[in-house]
Amino acid sequence: MVEVNGIDVDKLREMLDEVSRNRDKVDELNRWSARVRWLNSGFNFRAYVRNHSFLISEPSELGGPDTSPNAVEYVISALGACLLTGFVFNATKRGVRIRNAEIAVDGELDNILVFLGLSSEGHPGYRRVNVKLYVDADADADVIREIWEETVRTSPVGNTLIRNVELKTDVKVVG
Repeated sequence: MVEVNGIDVDKLREMLDEVSRNRDKVDELNRWSARVRWLNSGFNFRAYVRNHSFLISEPSELGGPDTSPNAVEYVISALGACLLTGFVFNATKRGVRIRNAEIAVDGELDNILVFLGLSSEGHPGYRRVNVKLYVDADADADVIREIWEETVRTSPVGNTLIRNVELKTDVKVVG
């Protein structure tokens, strides 16, 4: 077994081969889902994804219990995780060994007052998100930049944030 960055390179290549020739596998990997449930008190929620769950709450400044990140913090965390996953994936494909890597992400909402119902100017989403990769790897700066550019270009979460996404909503009143 050849391992780079803790990843079995043969299994990685097998997966890439499988998805390059199997449309059903591609369709399977294109669909993701989650459920989020209110915990019956205040701004406390639990998200369920595959066989995992995590808490979501609001900070005390917004009337929440501040027991976990809020939804917009999960968005930028998801971006950071997606970019770091992509960087490790792309570096591993190229045989570049990573000694250490970290991504710092921060963002600025356009106008929180829209979410709070106190303004109709602008929008409540992120206006700008800043991302910085810190990496120590067995490659020169030009190769690291190439891997990073490919990572940013192919990031599913990054592309979700910069493109228009059709949001279909529905409501079902129960009880």
